[in-house]
Order: sequence, then structure tokens, then C-alpha cells
Amino acid sequence: QYQLWLIENGERTSGGVFSVSEEGYGSVWVNSPQPLVEYSAFGVTIEPAGGSPGPTGERVLFGEL
Repeated sequence: QYQLWLIENGERTSGGVFSVSEEGYGSVWVNSPQPLVEYSAFGVTIEPAGGSPGPTGERVLFGEL
């Protein structure tokens, strides 16, 4: 599975866990404890089924907000 991480001051908070179809499509409802404008960046990593408390897998996407 993939896990979305919301990044603020170097701290990562899980924004949700999701899977993609064979065609590579997927979606996730972002679960954010703070307004998204409070975060400076996001990342997506490959994680075990159900996600992890912190990033453990390969980062496959990163962006600044």
C-alpha cells in the first residue's frame, strides 16, 4: 500500500493509506489533524498493508505545498 505523509517542520503525520488499481489509479481522503495550509510539504511512501506509524518504505512522490 501507499501512505501519504503531511510534513511540518520535519515532522511527518499520516494523511491516509491507499492502494492503486492495476492501471495505476488510486485516491485517498486526506485525514489532516491541522488545516492543510499548516504543512509545508507532502510525501508518499510504499508501506506494509494498513500503513505504518512513520515512513519506512521507499518514497515515490514528494512535493512542497
